[in-house]
Amino acid sequence: MSAFQKSNFLIALISPSGGGKTAILNEVLKHNSNISYSISFTTRPPRFNETNDVDYHFISQAEFDEIKAENGFLENARVHDFCYGTSRRFVEAELEKGHHILMDIDVRGALQIMEKNIDLVTIFILPPSQNELLRRLKARKTETESVLERRLKTAENEMREIRHFDYLVINDNLEQAVAEVEQIIAVEENKVKRYKNIYETYYGGK
Repeated sequence: MSAFQKSNFLIALISPSGGGKTAILNEVLKHNSNISYSISFTTRPPRFNETNDVDYHFISQAEFDEIKAENGFLENARVHDFCYGTSRRFVEAELEKGHHILMDIDVRGALQIMEKNIDLVTIFILPPSQNELLRRLKARKTETESVLERRLKTAENEMREIRHFDYLVINDNLEQAVAEVEQIIAVEENKVKRYKNIYETYYGGK
């Protein structure tokens, strides 16, 4: 086992709704015991296949506002009439334990975190085409036509922000997309800036 120690970081998967980031993060979590998933808080009601405290922490608007007022969110945003936020306490605790933090957030949330003094790797997940994104959204059977139109418009706006992020993964094949995300994490882990006390460790503490 190597004596060299590394610092941990946040990994943000960013994509339009329906881009497949949830499927990717579930596979990444299966393969990597040193990565914790940050479950977002939301005021959105759960979909038929979602479980509280597993997919999201579903809370009321009043509860969300209280956490926000106490500076309890690392980032938060209002998307399609509902609020979403990442727990600051959870992120800080998991980093202290020596875990990476994997999160799936939208563009605005990622940009908020990028403004803070925190180690963040951003990966934009993109379906191969707009038609494929529309197909995936329709396959979920959870949105009305008006909501679908809004999601496509939001996706178009989010596409304009790609230049701000570190990596792009085209989610045409889930297995390949997962492999690419894991490769990115491995590359980031081995950047010199994340090694602690390289000189001292190499020379036995001298």
